[in-house]
Amino acid sequence: MHAMDNEMTSIFLGVVFAASLAVLAKASHLTIKSIEDLIELTGLSEASAGFIILSVMTSIPEMTVAIFSILQGTPGISIGDILGSNMFNIGIVVGIMAMIAPLEKVRSDFLVEMVDILFLSSAIPILLAVPFFSTYLPTLGHLIGAILIGVFIISIYVMVKARKTPPVDLEGKVPDRMNKRSVIAKVVGGTAAVVLAARFTVWSASGIAASLGIPPILVGAKIVAIGTSLPELALDVTAVRRGRIRLAIGDAIGSNLSNVALILGFVLLSSPFAVDLAIFTEILPFLLIITLLLWRFLTKGGIPKWGGILLIMVYIIFQATLTGL
Repeated sequence: MHAMDNEMTSIFLGVVFAASLAVLAKASHLTIKSIEDLIELTGLSEASAGFIILSVMTSIPEMTVAIFSILQGTPGISIGDILGSNMFNIGIVVGIMAMIAPLEKVRSDFLVEMVDILFLSSAIPILLAVPFFSTYLPTLGHLIGAILIGVFIISIYVMVKARKTPPVDLEGKVPDRMNKRSVIAKVVGGTAAVVLAARFTVWSASGIAASLGIPPILVGAKIVAIGTSLPELALDVTAVRRGRIRLAIGDAIGSNLSNVALILGFVLLSSPFAVDLAIFTEILPFLLIITLLLWRFLTKGGIPKWGGILLIMVYIIFQATLTGL
């Protein structure tokens, strides 16, 4: 009887988890579109501000998951989500963009500089896995969190100074015809839906991890990350199809910077570093490798179609070899 109850609980949690991820992805995409409209309405669509807001707002799902993961006492879900989302953004989002559009000539000093900062941000957390520092994890985690947030502030400064391309209205709407109240209502409603869906996602993911004995960081990296990264996929593919290729790649990289510098920094600064170190050290090398590949392609001029295939394959290998599921 007890075993049957556990099975029914796992099935129920699985259904809630799948439904929450679906709602989270859809609500995030609608919220992002509404915020774009709000930027147009409020006159905040200056080049640098528009770019910064675009890259940060596509990280809204990851930030929401992070907050609830900390409140729930399972920060591992958020850490896995952040690292897994960055893998998805480069491996799948950029990979698919390279497959559907010519990205061979998109190199710019700005994008290369952003990838440099992204690689640095991704490499800093490796200190948490160094055996020498293992006895100082609580203090070291807070310190690294503060350093990552500092890197994020520096990256924002670099974006403001370097960004020249004007932002884009991806839906081709005319700002003057927009209804302010309608746009604000959509932003508020969409954000509320994101928050609610993220709450149920974290709750059900925590329950599944506990009932099946799966480390929360693994659930975050392999499953939650896909759901929270779908807004980037939808937004950037739309941008590429409208010919805004550099904006799309910049958003994917900028979103990763927001994830690993701002959100991971916030998680480490706000909660103890309590995750499965073995899985943590499995994820980080993949993230550094795929970031290096992106850097290599951009320094050589762009991302060819075979490069897109390579990025997708690295992500598939990441999903296949990460142990625990």
